[in-house]
Amino acid sequence: MQRSFFLLLFKAALVCGLVPACSPSKSTPAPDNGVNDVRQACEIRNTWTMRGIGRCTDCLTAAPLASCNCEQFKDFAGLCLEQGDARRADPGCTVDRDNCANLCDKTDCACIEACYASSVSCKQHTAARDGCVVDVCSQYCK
Repeated sequence: MQRSFFLLLFKAALVCGLVPACSPSKSTPAPDNGVNDVRQACEIRNTWTMRGIGRCTDCLTAAPLASCNCEQFKDFAGLCLEQGDARRADPGCTVDRDNCANLCDKTDCACIEACYASSVSCKQHTAARDGCVVDVCSQYCK
């Protein structure tokens, strides 16, 4: 799931980057950080039955990226942008840390959490992003 999640984030960024209609929109207020915990967000994702399907995948991809006028993402794009941007700007959130989380079994929340243990700031930013995304996307993924 984690590997797919990051791949989907990349694809959404690419799509919105190439589509001229994509632009920031503040029509929907930004949610808070939800559970604000890496492990709890993982545990919530593990209860979802629609993960990897349609709107759920779209939401997971688009929520932490810039909002756009792309019809496919309009309901949730950018709703966790602030959290996503903070995480992307954190020098402690390295490719190695992401690779660690991607190599974990998607249901092994302890493994995923452990990947962030050595960087307090990255763990905090990941918790905020993941908590927000879970909060926003649960309605599409349950």
